[in-house]
Amino acid sequence: MCADYARDLAGSRVHNGDMDIEWFKNRKRELRVTDQAIADAIGRERSVANRVINGGVSFDLKYVDGLAVVLQVERAEILRRAGAFGTEAAVTEENSQHGLETNARVVRMESSSSKRARDDLPVYGTALGAARDVDGDAIEQTSLNRADVTHYASRPGILDRRKDAYGLYIQGSSMHPALPDGEMIAAAPNLPLAVGDNVVVYLRTLNAEEDNGETARAVLVKELVRRTPSFVELRQYQPPKDFRIPMEEVLRIDHMLTRKEMMS
Repeated sequence: MCADYARDLAGSRVHNGDMDIEWFKNRKRELRVTDQAIADAIGRERSVANRVINGGVSFDLKYVDGLAVVLQVERAEILRRAGAFGTEAAVTEENSQHGLETNARVVRMESSSSKRARDDLPVYGTALGAARDVDGDAIEQTSLNRADVTHYASRPGILDRRKDAYGLYIQGSSMHPALPDGEMIAAAPNLPLAVGDNVVVYLRTLNAEEDNGETARAVLVKELVRRTPSFVELRQYQPPKDFRIPMEEVLRIDHMLTRKEMMS
C-alpha cells in the first residue's frame, strides 16, 4: 500500500486535475453546506471557497482540517478526494489511519498567548426591526440599541486592542444557514472590507433633526457584494436577494469577524 503513495509532490498545493470534484460537490449538496460555511471553515472568501470545491483553483493542503469538519469526514478522506495522497502530509495521514509506523515528528508550533481572554466585549441589545421593501421583497432589518449592553462576552484576540469592537445577536432568518437566528457575532469599524465579507451596515436616521452623523435608525447584517461611491450592494440568503442601498443612507459599514478570526 505504501508504494502506491510513494510519490513526493513538491509544495502544499495539489493539481486540481487529480481532484474528485463531483464527490466534493455531491457531499456539499447532501449536507446542504453553503459556500459561506466552507469559506469560514477554510478561512477564505466565499467566492474562493466556491472555486476550491469546483476545482477552479489548486487545492491547498491547509484547507484539509476545515473541510473535514464542515463535510463531516476524516481528514484522510479529504486528502484522498483532493488527489493529495503522495504528499508528505498525506502519506503520514494514511499511515496513521492504518496503524503503520512513521518517522513523522510532532513539532511545537507558535501559538497565541496563554494570557486569559478578557470578558469585556460589550454585546448590544438587538431586536428584529420592520422589514424594508426592496423591489417587492422583504429585507430584514435589525434594531440596535448601543446604549443597552446586555452582557459582556470573551474578547477575541484579534480585537484585543479595539475599544470600538462589539458583539450582537443575529435577529431573523434572512442570513440562514450561515448566520442563524440567535447566533452571536463580533464586529468592529474601520477594519478592511472585501467582497464576500459579512458586514453590519448602519443606516442613517430619516429624521433630519435627529441626524447627528452617529445615530443609526437600524442596521443590516448582510453579505457585502459591491461598494461604489453611490451605493453599497448587499446579499441576503432567505429569501435570496441582492439589493442596493444608496450611500447617502449609510453611516458606516463594520466588518464582521469570521469564525477563524474569532479564534485567532
